[in-house]
Amino acid sequence: MTVSLRPGLQCTNRAIYGPRVGEPTIETEIGRLYGLPLGEFTKERDALARRLRADNRRDDAAAVAELRKPVLAAWVVNQLAREQRTDIKALVDAAAAIRAGKPGADDRFRAAADDLVRAGRELLASAGRPATDAVVRDFATTLRAAAAAEPELLLGGRLTEPFEATGFEAMAGAAPRRSALARGESKQPARPDRARVKQAREALAAARDEARTLGRAAQIAEREASRLRADADAADRGVAEAEAALANLL
Repeated sequence: MTVSLRPGLQCTNRAIYGPRVGEPTIETEIGRLYGLPLGEFTKERDALARRLRADNRRDDAAAVAELRKPVLAAWVVNQLAREQRTDIKALVDAAAAIRAGKPGADDRFRAAADDLVRAGRELLASAGRPATDAVVRDFATTLRAAAAAEPELLLGGRLTEPFEATGFEAMAGAAPRRSALARGESKQPARPDRARVKQAREALAAARDEARTLGRAAQIAEREASRLRADADAADRGVAEAEAALANLL
């Protein structure tokens, strides 16, 4: 979402209902609000609405009072539209070049977007706000999508919500770079991770040792079981012989 208001009401008495000579227009004031540090937006918006009401510009005051504070990702994009104007214009121009099918436009679009994402991270750091994955993803997507779909809104720097990804953004902003094979270079085989290979070999050796140990234990157990079965058979024969001897005596 973006915001825009017309510069004052069209009234016969401009001294009362419009901005006085030399005073900033309502558009200028709104632009100033969306360029402020995020924590100052609400206070300054409410102060502007009070001044407009004091000047009997009630419609403008009501419209200003309804201005939405931008979410963090949108605020980042708004600041980039002011502080990184050249890169923002380069992104918009590259998006237009992609639509026109001009060669090299994808690379220019990606380079401008990457530069702006780095600048956005630095901006968050300087503002003392964490550059979480979600925030970076949202402002990066907004930069790419708005450059393609709504370049004037992006340049205006008054967004309140991030843009959602579009087909154009996915194609131009997330397309992989040209591979080595595309440039006629041979693809190098991936090198194995030595640490992981060593760990796997050690695990295999340990498993083999355990299998051998259990095998030996099983053999010993089988021999012991055979001996015990033989002893049990001998005892059974002894019982039978003793019973027979007893029977002869009776």
